[in-house]
Amino acid sequence: MQKNWEATAARGAIPVDEPTKRMALITGVVGIENVCNADLIIDAVFETMAVKKEVFGKIDQYAKSGAVLASNTSYLDINEIANSTKRPHDVVGMHFFSPANVMEL
Repeated sequence: MQKNWEATAARGAIPVDEPTKRMALITGVVGIENVCNADLIIDAVFETMAVKKEVFGKIDQYAKSGAVLASNTSYLDINEIANSTKRPHDVVGMHFFSPANVMEL
């Protein structure tokens, strides 16, 4: 991310000091239990229904009430993924194009 933002700054699309500011907003952690304070959780797992359902079932155990659980799927049935949780009303589909930072939509 930092390299992408630095390249964007070098092109003049964002201020030169912006990459450092943006990186300071990001905290990386390992372990699914660390989603407990997140307002928005987006999966980044293989595009297979069994994998998505397993991950969303685990996320459901740790995510706080009201958190939005988003799947980065391009074609899987969101309703089926949502039904692997106890809160299907909090599950949405989001799809990011690659590379998202340079896609002109």
